Amino acid sequence: MKMLGNSSRGILPMQKRLLYRTCILPIALYRFNLWFFKGTPIVKNINELKKIQCKAALWITGTFRTSLSDGIEAIAGLIPITLHMCKLNGRHHLRYGSIPFVHAINSLLDPQHVKNHPPHKTATSKLTDKQWFNLKSPIKDVNKHLNGVRECFNPFFPLFSPGSRIVDHFPSRFSFYFPSSSSNEDLFHHL
Repeated sequence: MKMLGNSSRGILPMQKRLLYRTCILPIALYRFNLWFFKGTPIVKNINELKKIQCKAALWITGTFRTSLSDGIEAIAGLIPITLHMCKLNGRHHLRYGSIPFVHAINSLLDPQHVKNHPPHKTATSKLTDKQWFNLKSPIKDVNKHLNGVRECFNPFFPLFSPGSRIVDHFPSRFSFYFPSSSSNEDLFHHL
């Protein structure tokens, strides 16, 4: 990154930000969800990631290293690393809702997520309160997030096929307004 920033022509701050977001962040956050879950000591890892992001923000903006890191990150267009990890972690948890029926993780989740498989002897639904309290695993967080998802979506439902939409059934009930720049007298066209 320093070599690119110090080249004869240099690169724009927007390009520096794009380089950081596409090349550095995926490597730095690779498999972070193995250690980023509720109940684990993550302070050391987060501090390291904050240092990386602070250096990147200073490089992107070209400011002095004594500048305030939060302000420089905002100017560089970077969200705080902890919020970024929470966003990625939430998306990762929702991905478990679409894993295949025969996946082993389904047998560790609550009965409503088991999907026609008998629950494993160490499934979250078979744990005592003390075991549940002492459990430190991403499965605990995944189970909690999946319990918050209530709606099921079938993309091949017949109602979603073309020709079955409300606009197709009741075209006379909808009005579309097209503003006319040439004349003010005919502002509305009803279809």
